[in-house]
Amino acid sequence: MDGLKFTLGNARNDLFRDSDDWDKFSRFWEDLPLDLYMGDGGTYRHRKHSVISYTVADGAVASVTQDGFLQSKEINRLNGGIVRRFEPIDQALLDTSVFRRMLAHFVARIAEITPDGERVASVRRISIHQHRIVANEKEAGNPTPEGIHRDGVEHIVMMLIARKGVTGGVSTLYDNAESPVLTHTLSDPGDYIFLDDRTGLHSVSPVRVAPATPEGYRDMFFLEFC
Repeated sequence: MDGLKFTLGNARNDLFRDSDDWDKFSRFWEDLPLDLYMGDGGTYRHRKHSVISYTVADGAVASVTQDGFLQSKEINRLNGGIVRRFEPIDQALLDTSVFRRMLAHFVARIAEITPDGERVASVRRISIHQHRIVANEKEAGNPTPEGIHRDGVEHIVMMLIARKGVTGGVSTLYDNAESPVLTHTLSDPGDYIFLDDRTGLHSVSPVRVAPATPEGYRDMFFLEFC
């Protein structure tokens, strides 16, 4: 598998043009609880997390029972090695048309780019993360406090839901030798990076509050196809 493999796009333009469903979807980021597991002592990240199974044939979604979220120290140098338990994502979000169309879209894209001869799973296991990174005059927010890393999955969708009153938050993609390949800012709601996690690494620069703004935030949605 040679070279970093990724694409850029905007889900609102691709899937939800002229629809108010996106605004209803984005409201699920307004009540995310504080992440209490930050190894750097930061109080800037709020999140929810769930794991689902997705049946390709009929689009059925089912929650997968789990006992916390665990990453190795090799994957996450800051917060790895411990079981972290987060509040699950609201079922109402999982039932939205935006989420269901998003799932179908990216599962189909993975099937399209899967090399001939490789088995395409009929049931996909997907780890879903909602993040809000907050910045204020006292504290910057760090979207990737673990630094340059991979998530240890197959494919990742990193999608911007909203950003308000912040600067920074610049994404960088690297090849497996940690040489930077792309620097890109997700700036418009729906902007995404679709990345083959096995082919490279990624990081995001800190977000800082914009001038004359008391507090700002950057909301992200992650789909990790395991």
